[in-house]
Amino acid sequence: MKKILLVLTSLMVIAVSMNARTYTHTFKSGDLTLNNISNIVLGGVSYKDNGTTVSKDIEWKGVFSSEHKELTWSNNNGVQFGSKKNGACDFTLTTSTFSEISPDVKIKSVTVYSLKGSSGDAVMTIKVGDSQQQFELEEQSKAYTFECDEQGEIQISWEATKRAYYISEIVVKYTLPAHMVRVEEAKFKYPTDKVYADQLTMIAGVIDMDRIEEINADADLDVVAYYTLDGTRPSHEDYNSDPRVGTTESTRSCQIAPVLTDTTGVYNFRILMVETDLGEVYESEIAEAAYIISNTTIHIPATDVANGNRYAFVANDSVADALVPSIRNGFLESRTIKKYEKSIETIEYNDFTFTVTDGGYTIQDAADRYMYINGTSNEFYFSAERPATGAVWSVAVNSDGKAVIKNGDSTIYYVVADDKFGCYATAEEGMELPVLYTPREYPKATITPGNGSEVKGLQKITITCEEGISISSGFTLKALGNQDKNGNYEINATYKCVQDDANTLKFTIDTPLKSENNINVDIVITGDIYLNPDTMKFPLPITGRYTRTICTYNHLGDAAPAVITAVSPADNSTVDKLSHFVFTFSNYSGHSDESALQPRLYTEGKTWTYAIEQTTDNGNGGMIEMKQLALKTTEPLLGNGTYYFEFPTGYFTDCNGNGIEGFTLKYTVSNDSGLLADIEDVDAGNNGTWTVYTTSGIKVLETTERTDIKRLVKGIYIINGKAVFIK
Repeated sequence: MKKILLVLTSLMVIAVSMNARTYTHTFKSGDLTLNNISNIVLGGVSYKDNGTTVSKDIEWKGVFSSEHKELTWSNNNGVQFGSKKNGACDFTLTTSTFSEISPDVKIKSVTVYSLKGSSGDAVMTIKVGDSQQQFELEEQSKAYTFECDEQGEIQISWEATKRAYYISEIVVKYTLPAHMVRVEEAKFKYPTDKVYADQLTMIAGVIDMDRIEEINADADLDVVAYYTLDGTRPSHEDYNSDPRVGTTESTRSCQIAPVLTDTTGVYNFRILMVETDLGEVYESEIAEAAYIISNTTIHIPATDVANGNRYAFVANDSVADALVPSIRNGFLESRTIKKYEKSIETIEYNDFTFTVTDGGYTIQDAADRYMYINGTSNEFYFSAERPATGAVWSVAVNSDGKAVIKNGDSTIYYVVADDKFGCYATAEEGMELPVLYTPREYPKATITPGNGSEVKGLQKITITCEEGISISSGFTLKALGNQDKNGNYEINATYKCVQDDANTLKFTIDTPLKSENNINVDIVITGDIYLNPDTMKFPLPITGRYTRTICTYNHLGDAAPAVITAVSPADNSTVDKLSHFVFTFSNYSGHSDESALQPRLYTEGKTWTYAIEQTTDNGNGGMIEMKQLALKTTEPLLGNGTYYFEFPTGYFTDCNGNGIEGFTLKYTVSNDSGLLADIEDVDAGNNGTWTVYTTSGIKVLETTERTDIKRLVKGIYIINGKAVFIK
């Protein structure tokens, strides 16, 4: 049977980090045709590589192993190969993706959903590494599973002599080493840029458990969230039931729901997702967010009324209760509130929402019930559905701040003697028009230098708020740095705080901060910075990256520009192959991801370029060091000849963000694999055939037709003993 190699990257994967990972793809109409079979990319694997999350596409190679090549679609049975009219064809899928991820990846099982056509015949072989199992397909779709515990590539092949066969689904199970397992971080449900009332049960972290359990229905999986509110790192081994001290374990549903009841507080959630599977324990990255919780909010007088805004009815020192209409004859009850010179302090549930409608506004309470009157009654009524009459109000705010809120001929007044609000046709002595108060925005503070700024020699931080600012007793400030991305440390610095006026705080560090390389600096506080301190003490919003981090800076270093001190293999070297390139710098460096600045690796006299990617492997079984950067070829280059590695200016950058001047490296490859040739340079063997192997020694094709070779996917092959690059 002749074999023609095509590339198929068509295994759609849904990855969840657990010990037994399951990857599934169901072929869809239009995904597989003879026109696009070589360039389909539908999904990838997500895992950790040296602590960094990496996504890698699953890449399969498809081979028609017969002269007849026919691929059509069947909605009922899956992808159809061959047909009753044209006859059978053979096909093979091969992937080495899993072994490329890590040599420690083990394939646990491969399941293929397949069937043969009526009165046809088809044999399917599943091979993993050096082990394989053969299945004779039946006329009904079923799952054919090869249970194994192997390393290496997966190969699935179908052979038939007549009629069609079908492929509808492929499922691969494999295991990752514990250090590579990526656990999804917690997702925060609520935004952090507003104040929440204590009546709100904060569900701070939510994971889509339905999806996780659906994908891993056959796994012994347990997912639990552990969180802290005191800024310490959560621990799945040391936790308690007190949400304010140390780690607290969440429920099985991964919902964190403490009822927060302090008058005012900033809660710094740090959430750790932990998966346990078959005795192994896997941890996510820490998810962090800060929430401001208060059982009261500041309201200020409204000078007009806007569609969709919330308002509280206020008279003297009382406010209408928006939660429950009064049981006293249908009047709105009032309650005592805190009242300041220019604001009041109340709870959100006292507010009514005013919505524009034909003829005026509708007014709804916190339970979304419509407020209305019935006929000439002074009483208020509430309804979940909008009544046909009595629910439209006209609203106007007078120059003295009093609100005229009318329904027909009736107007809302506050009756001082009865301490209640009602709706009356005429005003009498002891009746007052209400004042509407609306929730005010959170006080605005300005930090200089601004959060996220690039700074050098940081010495002074200024925080201002037009409505006043103060700090709590026992307040402290620290500067935390991340030197060379090699771990957190506290920068030795003391500070003094000067309050120039009621609206300005100045923090001055005794000695300007210095660092050799660029570092991230977090300004971390203990205690509180209060905005608007004379009415309600609003805590200064914080970034939440660390406990009470008020701002983060990119502190520019004083190091000299980085230079490349060594390259391995060295420039002008003669080597037996090209695979890994390790660059060593005088101090920490990085590289650019801009497509226009990517390096080119090419062969002398040829126009194509070889694919390269960044790696943490130095090519000698070890990891690169802090001041190194490594690149590797997708496959080792074994073809004899001269190669050039060209780097544009700006691809490498030093610790201060400056681009390193471009350069070109030259290498000579010399080995026994044969010359790097064009297809036309490779003669047929004695039997008039061309035999094709991958560079790893896998036979992929044997043919008597030169055109078959030209259909090979771009890459390096060994053809009749010569290394050939297919463009």
